[in-house]
Amino acid sequence: MGGRGSSSSMGGGMGGGGAAGIAATQQQPQNAPPFAVPQGIKINAGNIITPAAVQQQQPPQPQQPPIAQAPTPTNTPVQPDALSALTKMSDDQLTGLLRQAKAAQIPNHLNDAPDITQKFAFVAGVNEKPTVLDDASFDQYLKDNHIPRRDILARSVNPITFKAGSVTFTYTAKDVTDMLKYSSLNYIGGKHGGQVYGAGTYFDKTGGRSTGYGNGTTSATAIAVLNPQTAHPISLNTLRSRIPTFQRSHPKFAQALGRADSDNYSIYAMAMGYNVITSDVNGYHNIIDRKALVYRASDN
Repeated sequence: MGGRGSSSSMGGGMGGGGAAGIAATQQQPQNAPPFAVPQGIKINAGNIITPAAVQQQQPPQPQQPPIAQAPTPTNTPVQPDALSALTKMSDDQLTGLLRQAKAAQIPNHLNDAPDITQKFAFVAGVNEKPTVLDDASFDQYLKDNHIPRRDILARSVNPITFKAGSVTFTYTAKDVTDMLKYSSLNYIGGKHGGQVYGAGTYFDKTGGRSTGYGNGTTSATAIAVLNPQTAHPISLNTLRSRIPTFQRSHPKFAQALGRADSDNYSIYAMAMGYNVITSDVNGYHNIIDRKALVYRASDN
Protein backbone atom coordinates (compact mmCIF):
# COMPACT_ATOMS: atom_id res chain seq x y z
CA MET A 1 0.00 0.00 0.00
CA GLY A 2 3.01 2.32 -0.22
CA GLY A 3 2.87 5.04 2.43
CA ARG A 4 -0.79 4.52 3.21
CA GLY A 5 -0.18 1.92 5.88
CA SER A 6 -1.75 -1.49 5.80
CA SER A 7 -5.28 -2.46 4.94
CA SER A 8 -4.92 -5.83 6.59
CA SER A 9 -7.24 -7.15 9.28
CA MET A 10 -7.56 -3.72 10.81
CA GLY A 11 -10.68 -2.88 8.82
CA GLY A 12 -9.88 0.11 6.68
CA GLY A 13 -6.34 1.10 7.48
CA MET A 14 -6.14 4.02 9.94
CA GLY A 15 -2.46 4.42 9.34
CA GLY A 16 -0.43 1.30 9.99
CA GLY A 17 -2.59 0.15 12.85
CA GLY A 18 -5.87 0.39 10.98
CA ALA A 19 -9.34 1.26 12.18
CA ALA A 20 -9.54 -1.57 14.66
CA GLY A 21 -6.48 -0.28 16.42
CA ILE A 22 -8.17 3.07 16.91
CA ALA A 23 -11.46 1.56 17.82
CA ALA A 24 -9.84 -0.40 20.57
CA THR A 25 -8.65 2.80 22.21
CA GLN A 26 -12.20 3.21 23.50
CA GLN A 27 -13.11 -0.41 24.11
CA GLN A 28 -16.43 -0.89 25.84
CA PRO A 29 -18.76 -3.81 26.57
CA GLN A 30 -20.75 -4.93 23.53
CA ASN A 31 -23.61 -2.63 22.54
CA ALA A 32 -22.29 0.25 24.66
CA PRO A 33 -21.31 3.35 22.64
CA PRO A 34 -17.49 3.58 22.39
CA PHE A 35 -17.60 7.37 22.36
CA ALA A 36 -20.15 10.09 22.10
CA VAL A 37 -19.75 13.84 21.81
CA PRO A 38 -20.23 14.96 25.45
CA GLN A 39 -23.70 16.09 26.43
CA GLY A 40 -24.04 19.83 26.73
CA ILE A 41 -21.76 20.56 23.77
CA LYS A 42 -23.58 21.74 20.69
CA ILE A 43 -21.92 21.68 17.32
CA ASN A 44 -22.71 25.05 15.78
CA ALA A 45 -20.96 28.22 14.80
CA GLY A 46 -21.54 29.82 18.18
CA ASN A 47 -20.16 26.95 20.22
CA ILE A 48 -16.88 25.56 18.95
CA ILE A 49 -15.83 22.24 20.37
CA THR A 50 -12.41 22.53 21.97
CA PRO A 51 -10.25 19.88 23.66
CA ALA A 52 -10.74 21.51 27.08
CA ALA A 53 -14.51 21.55 26.73
CA VAL A 54 -14.57 17.92 25.69
CA GLN A 55 -12.44 16.84 28.61
CA GLN A 56 -14.41 18.85 31.17
CA GLN A 57 -17.77 17.53 30.06
CA GLN A 58 -16.85 13.95 29.19
CA PRO A 59 -19.47 11.58 30.61
CA PRO A 60 -18.48 9.01 33.26
CA GLN A 61 -16.85 5.90 31.83
CA PRO A 62 -18.71 2.61 32.35
CA GLN A 63 -16.97 -0.22 34.16
CA GLN A 64 -14.36 -1.73 31.85
CA PRO A 65 -13.58 -5.44 31.62
CA PRO A 66 -9.91 -6.17 32.48
CA ILE A 67 -9.11 -7.27 28.92
CA ALA A 68 -10.39 -4.01 27.45
CA GLN A 69 -9.02 -1.12 29.47
CA ALA A 70 -9.95 2.11 27.71
CA PRO A 71 -7.83 5.27 27.73
CA THR A 72 -9.22 7.88 30.12
CA PRO A 73 -7.97 11.25 31.42
CA THR A 74 -6.89 9.35 34.54
CA ASN A 75 -4.71 6.70 32.90
CA THR A 76 -3.51 8.63 29.85
CA PRO A 77 -0.84 11.29 30.57
CA VAL A 78 -0.90 14.68 28.86
CA GLN A 79 2.20 16.86 28.70
CA PRO A 80 1.41 20.36 27.41
CA ASP A 81 3.74 21.25 24.53
CA ALA A 82 5.21 17.75 24.69
CA LEU A 83 7.28 18.18 21.54
CA SER A 84 8.97 21.26 22.93
CA ALA A 85 9.75 19.34 26.12
CA LEU A 86 11.29 16.49 24.10
CA THR A 87 13.60 18.82 22.15
CA LYS A 88 14.97 20.19 25.44
CA MET A 89 15.89 16.77 26.81
CA SER A 90 19.49 15.65 27.06
CA ASP A 91 20.77 12.45 25.51
CA ASP A 92 20.48 10.70 28.88
CA GLN A 93 16.95 11.97 29.43
CA LEU A 94 15.74 10.83 26.01
CA THR A 95 17.40 7.45 26.51
CA GLY A 96 15.70 7.08 29.88
CA LEU A 97 12.34 8.00 28.38
CA LEU A 98 12.82 5.43 25.61
CA ARG A 99 13.63 2.73 28.15
CA GLN A 100 10.56 3.71 30.13
CA ALA A 101 8.50 3.47 26.96
CA LYS A 102 9.75 -0.01 26.14
CA ALA A 103 8.63 -1.24 29.57
CA ALA A 104 5.36 0.72 29.67
CA GLN A 105 1.95 -0.88 29.98
CA ILE A 106 -0.54 1.35 28.22
CA PRO A 107 -4.33 1.18 27.73
CA ASN A 108 -5.10 -1.75 25.49
CA HIS A 109 -5.71 -1.15 21.81
CA LEU A 110 -5.19 -4.66 20.52
CA ASN A 111 -2.08 -5.69 18.64
CA ASP A 112 -0.83 -2.11 18.30
CA ALA A 113 -0.16 -1.93 22.06
CA PRO A 114 3.44 -3.29 21.83
CA ASP A 115 4.39 -0.73 19.17
CA ILE A 116 7.32 1.34 20.44
CA THR A 117 6.22 4.56 18.72
CA GLN A 118 2.80 4.42 20.41
CA LYS A 119 4.47 3.71 23.75
CA PHE A 120 7.01 6.51 23.33
CA ALA A 121 4.30 9.04 22.50
CA PHE A 122 2.24 7.77 25.43
CA VAL A 123 4.93 8.13 28.11
CA ALA A 124 6.04 11.47 26.61
CA GLY A 125 2.49 12.75 27.11
CA VAL A 126 1.84 13.39 23.41
CA ASN A 127 -1.89 13.04 24.02
CA GLU A 128 -3.25 16.56 23.65
CA LYS A 129 -6.49 16.69 21.70
CA PRO A 130 -6.99 18.39 18.36
CA THR A 131 -9.24 21.35 17.72
CA VAL A 132 -12.64 20.30 16.37
CA LEU A 133 -14.88 22.86 14.66
CA ASP A 134 -18.45 22.76 13.46
CA ASP A 135 -18.86 22.95 9.69
CA ALA A 136 -19.43 26.72 9.43
CA SER A 137 -16.53 27.49 11.76
CA PHE A 138 -14.27 25.10 9.86
CA ASP A 139 -15.01 26.90 6.60
CA GLN A 140 -14.35 30.24 8.29
CA TYR A 141 -11.08 28.86 9.71
CA LEU A 142 -9.93 28.03 6.18
CA LYS A 143 -10.66 31.59 5.08
CA ASP A 144 -9.09 33.24 8.12
CA ASN A 145 -5.88 31.22 7.72
CA HIS A 146 -5.78 31.39 3.91
CA ILE A 147 -5.90 27.60 3.58
CA PRO A 148 -7.11 26.51 0.13
CA ARG A 149 -9.63 23.70 0.01
CA ARG A 150 -7.20 21.60 -2.00
CA ASP A 151 -5.08 21.35 1.18
CA ILE A 152 -7.85 19.59 3.12
CA LEU A 153 -6.69 16.22 4.47
CA ALA A 154 -8.90 13.15 4.56
CA ARG A 155 -8.86 9.72 6.21
CA SER A 156 -11.50 7.14 5.27
CA VAL A 157 -12.47 4.32 7.63
CA ASN A 158 -14.88 1.40 7.72
CA PRO A 159 -17.07 0.00 10.50
CA ILE A 160 -15.44 -2.84 12.38
CA THR A 161 -16.25 -5.83 14.53
CA PHE A 162 -13.52 -7.62 16.44
CA LYS A 163 -13.05 -9.85 19.46
CA ALA A 164 -10.80 -9.25 22.46
CA GLY A 165 -10.77 -12.33 24.63
CA SER A 166 -14.37 -13.38 25.01
CA VAL A 167 -15.80 -9.90 24.36
CA THR A 168 -17.01 -8.79 20.93
CA PHE A 169 -16.85 -5.13 19.97
CA THR A 170 -18.76 -3.50 17.13
CA TYR A 171 -18.09 0.08 16.05
CA THR A 172 -19.54 2.14 13.25
CA ALA A 173 -17.24 4.17 11.02
CA LYS A 174 -18.40 7.31 12.84
CA ASP A 175 -17.41 5.73 16.15
CA VAL A 176 -13.91 5.37 14.76
CA THR A 177 -13.64 8.95 13.47
CA ASP A 178 -15.01 10.23 16.80
CA MET A 179 -12.18 8.40 18.55
CA LEU A 180 -9.67 10.23 16.39
CA LYS A 181 -11.11 13.53 17.55
CA TYR A 182 -12.15 12.94 21.15
CA SER A 183 -10.40 9.90 22.66
CA SER A 184 -8.01 10.51 25.56
CA LEU A 185 -5.35 8.63 23.60
CA ASN A 186 -3.50 10.14 20.66
CA TYR A 187 -3.61 7.13 18.36
CA ILE A 188 -0.29 6.42 16.67
CA GLY A 189 -0.82 2.95 15.28
CA GLY A 190 1.48 -0.02 15.09
CA LYS A 191 3.83 -1.01 12.31
CA HIS A 192 1.71 -3.03 9.89
CA GLY A 193 2.71 -3.28 6.26
CA GLY A 194 3.76 -0.37 4.09
CA GLN A 195 4.26 2.44 6.60
CA VAL A 196 7.11 4.01 4.71
CA TYR A 197 6.66 7.34 6.52
CA GLY A 198 6.82 5.83 10.01
CA ALA A 199 4.12 4.85 12.48
CA GLY A 200 1.16 7.20 12.66
CA THR A 201 -2.32 7.93 11.37
CA TYR A 202 -2.11 8.45 7.64
CA PHE A 203 -4.08 11.16 5.85
CA ASP A 204 -4.09 12.09 2.19
CA LYS A 205 -4.38 15.60 0.74
CA THR A 206 -7.51 14.98 -1.33
CA GLY A 207 -9.44 18.20 -0.80
CA GLY A 208 -11.86 16.21 1.36
CA ARG A 209 -12.62 13.32 -0.97
CA SER A 210 -12.52 9.69 0.15
CA THR A 211 -9.01 8.26 0.38
CA GLY A 212 -10.08 4.98 -1.16
CA TYR A 213 -10.18 2.92 2.02
CA GLY A 214 -13.93 3.28 2.51
CA ASN A 215 -16.24 0.46 1.47
CA GLY A 216 -19.15 2.66 0.34
CA THR A 217 -22.30 3.60 2.20
CA THR A 218 -21.12 2.41 5.64
CA SER A 219 -17.73 4.14 5.59
CA ALA A 220 -16.83 7.61 6.84
CA THR A 221 -14.11 10.08 5.92
CA ALA A 222 -12.60 12.31 8.60
CA ILE A 223 -11.80 15.83 7.36
CA ALA A 224 -9.01 18.02 8.75
CA VAL A 225 -6.31 20.55 7.94
CA LEU A 226 -2.94 21.23 9.48
CA ASN A 227 -3.10 23.80 12.26
CA PRO A 228 -0.57 26.54 11.36
CA GLN A 229 0.03 27.22 15.05
CA THR A 230 0.67 23.64 16.19
CA ALA A 231 1.73 21.62 13.15
CA HIS A 232 5.47 21.08 12.73
CA PRO A 233 5.80 19.09 9.50
CA ILE A 234 8.93 17.69 7.96
CA SER A 235 9.29 15.78 4.71
CA LEU A 236 10.57 12.24 4.87
CA ASN A 237 13.68 13.02 2.83
CA THR A 238 14.54 16.00 5.02
CA LEU A 239 14.03 13.90 8.16
CA ARG A 240 16.33 11.22 6.82
CA SER A 241 19.01 13.80 6.05
CA ARG A 242 18.85 15.26 9.58
CA ILE A 243 18.79 12.03 11.55
CA PRO A 244 22.56 11.34 11.31
CA THR A 245 23.41 14.70 12.89
CA PHE A 246 20.88 14.05 15.64
CA GLN A 247 22.35 10.59 16.22
CA ARG A 248 25.82 12.07 16.65
CA SER A 249 24.57 14.54 19.25
CA HIS A 250 22.46 11.88 21.02
CA PRO A 251 24.55 8.69 20.73
CA LYS A 252 23.00 6.84 23.67
CA PHE A 253 19.49 7.49 22.45
CA ALA A 254 20.43 6.46 18.92
CA GLN A 255 22.03 3.25 20.14
CA ALA A 256 18.98 2.38 22.25
CA LEU A 257 16.60 3.14 19.37
CA GLY A 258 18.59 1.35 16.69
CA ARG A 259 19.13 1.93 13.00
CA ALA A 260 16.89 4.64 11.60
CA ASP A 261 14.14 3.17 9.44
CA SER A 262 10.38 3.24 9.06
CA ASP A 263 10.00 1.45 12.40
CA ASN A 264 11.32 4.49 14.28
CA TYR A 265 11.18 7.49 11.94
CA SER A 266 8.28 8.90 13.97
CA ILE A 267 10.23 8.64 17.24
CA TYR A 268 13.17 10.50 15.72
CA ALA A 269 10.74 13.11 14.37
CA MET A 270 9.15 13.68 17.79
CA ALA A 271 12.54 13.90 19.51
CA MET A 272 13.54 16.54 16.96
CA GLY A 273 10.31 18.53 17.44
CA TYR A 274 8.23 17.42 14.45
CA ASN A 275 4.72 15.98 14.61
CA VAL A 276 3.90 15.40 10.94
CA ILE A 277 5.92 13.52 8.32
CA THR A 278 4.99 14.38 4.74
CA SER A 279 5.69 12.65 1.48
CA ASP A 280 8.10 14.19 -1.01
CA VAL A 281 6.17 12.78 -3.97
CA ASN A 282 2.46 12.81 -3.12
CA GLY A 283 -0.12 14.15 -0.65
CA TYR A 284 0.38 11.62 2.15
CA HIS A 285 0.68 13.02 5.66
CA ASN A 286 1.68 10.86 8.61
CA ILE A 287 0.08 12.54 11.63
CA ILE A 288 2.11 11.59 14.71
CA ASP A 289 0.47 14.10 17.05
CA ARG A 290 -3.19 14.91 16.45
CA LYS A 291 -2.66 18.32 18.07
CA ALA A 292 -1.29 19.25 14.65
CA LEU A 293 -4.81 19.05 13.18
CA VAL A 294 -7.99 21.08 13.07
CA TYR A 295 -10.87 18.68 12.40
CA ARG A 296 -14.26 19.38 10.93
CA ALA A 297 -16.80 17.89 13.34
CA SER A 298 -18.84 16.21 10.59
CA ASP A 299 -17.45 13.50 8.33
CA ASN A 300 -17.92 13.00 4.62
